[in-house]
Order: sequence, then C-alpha cells, then structure tokens
Amino acid sequence: MSWLEVLQQESPGLYSFFLVLSGAMAGSFASAAVFRIPREGMSIARPARSHCPCCHATIRWHDNLPILGYLLLRGRCRDCHAAFGPGYLVHEIGLALLFWLAGHSWLADLSQGGGALALVLAFVALCGLWIAAAVDFRHFILPDGITLGGIPFGLLAAYLVPAFHLWPGLEQMPLGASWFGLSPEMPPSQLALISGILSSLISFGFLFGIGRLFSYLLRQEALGFGDVKYLAAVGAFLGLEGSLWTLAVGVFAGALLGVVNVVRMILVVRHRRRTQGKAHTYVHGSAYVGWQAGRTIPFGPPLILGTILTLMAPATVHQFFLQTWPHFLNG
Repeated sequence: MSWLEVLQQESPGLYSFFLVLSGAMAGSFASAAVFRIPREGMSIARPARSHCPCCHATIRWHDNLPILGYLLLRGRCRDCHAAFGPGYLVHEIGLALLFWLAGHSWLADLSQGGGALALVLAFVALCGLWIAAAVDFRHFILPDGITLGGIPFGLLAAYLVPAFHLWPGLEQMPLGASWFGLSPEMPPSQLALISGILSSLISFGFLFGIGRLFSYLLRQEALGFGDVKYLAAVGAFLGLEGSLWTLAVGVFAGALLGVVNVVRMILVVRHRRRTQGKAHTYVHGSAYVGWQAGRTIPFGPPLILGTILTLMAPATVHQFFLQTWPHFLNG
C-alpha cells in the first residue's frame, strides 16, 4: 500500500490537510512567479529570496508562510507597511482549492489509472497553468517556459502515466491514434507517448491554421502565437481529445468573458462621461468606445479553464460534449 492510499484510507483529514497545504505552498510560489516573469532582469530563481516590491526589504521566512503570513501581517509589509494587495492570498487559496479537488478526482484513484505519480504530475501542471493564466490575464503573455516547456513535460507525463491519454473509465484508444495505425495492443506507455507527439503536432497545426484564417478575414491579429504553442502542450499532455475539449471550452468561456468585458467597458465609459458633464462632446457613442476598448481579451485563461476541467474530469467532459450537448441541441 502506497503512502497515498494510507493517507486516504487511514487519515482522510490529514490527507485533505496535506492537499490544501501543498496547494497553498504552490500558490506562494506562483505569486512570486507571476510578479517576476513579466519583468526584465528577474526570474523565478533570481533574486533567491522574496522581497517587498515597494521598499525591497527581504521578506522573513515566518512572514512568508502561505495564507497565515498574509493574514498575520494584514496584507502589509512589515518594514514599510505598504499594502501587498489581495493577489497573493488569491493565488494561495486558489491553488489550495485546485489541489484539494485534484486529490479527490481520478488523479488520486489507483483503480482509474491515477495514483501518487499522477497526482504529483497534476500538481506541477496545475501550478504552471495557474501562473500562465495569471500572467496572460494581466500582461497578455503566455510564458514560453510554460507553453514550450509544457510539451516535453506533457510527453514525459504521458509516458509515465498513460491514463492522461487513455482517458480513465472510457476504455478506448486515444483520439486519432488509429489514424496512424497505432494498435491498442501496444504497451500503454509507448502508445501514450506516440499519441502525445502526434496530438501536439496536430493541435499546433490546427490552431495555427485557424489563427491565420481569422487574422486574414479580420485584417488584424486574431490569435496570439502563445495560444498556439499552449495548445500544442495540451496535446502532448492530454492527447488530441484533451486539446479539442480545451479549445471548445476556451471558445465558449472566451466569448462569455468578451461579452462581459464589453458591457463592463460600456458602463465605465458612460460613467466617466457623466462625471465630466455636458461640456465635452464626443465623436463616438459610449457603446462604440466600450466595444473598441473591451473586445480585446486574453485567450489564455479561457483555454486554461478548459484544460483544468479536462484534466480533473475527462470522462465527464467527454460525455458532455459527445452526449449531453448534442442531446440538448436535438431537443
């Protein structure tokens, strides 16, 4: 019996605490990475110690405890008393929740192909996904370290845990594997690895083609190259079906986010014009200005939402898109 099974069966409370603590620690790392990655002269490893962005004082180890340190300091620097903002706490609580959910999904279930190794690999993936989403949301950048680095990571994960591609509970070949003559009688690790390579290439080419097509039709850049590299990493990690559902969720969530952002910007523009009074005249109405300001949104976070859903509950996502949704459309 592995340590994971012992925790799950003998000490469920301790197991949940382990998941939450691991997620909070990953969130503390993620908050530093999100701050450093977009800034020149900084990296995840340099400087070695976390510091206050205002006074640059090194943060003491006991002030850097996940969640607890933030609450004890009331979100302020011990030295200059500058506010850190709620982002640090959001990162730690958000990843703590994701790690807890992952620990109660198929990823920690040996009977479905999961286990300790699958869970650890999922933890690494979730931390990287969270960092990528936060950076892209604020800076419209999907870091190459996560997109390009995600391709070899995804291939390694597929080889070590074939269930990432063989879709636990579905008992079928990876989508697209039969197109290239792959056999279900192949060793699972070898099958998943080849599936990852092919899925990564197909995902890259498919989204790149879509991006070029819409950029031509709209006469402007419609899709960032980072999104294309990201979907290639998803293909390597979760297979062609995983990248397909990631894209489907991303398109839907992105459209919804875009509508919400346009409405938000229209309201913001109207409010600002009212506060300025009637002395000002405008060439365009509030709706037009709000549309122009709010229509550009990062596509990375919606895509990452699709990846997380597919990673956590692949059978449920599979059933939704291939059974529930078509049945709903057909009435």
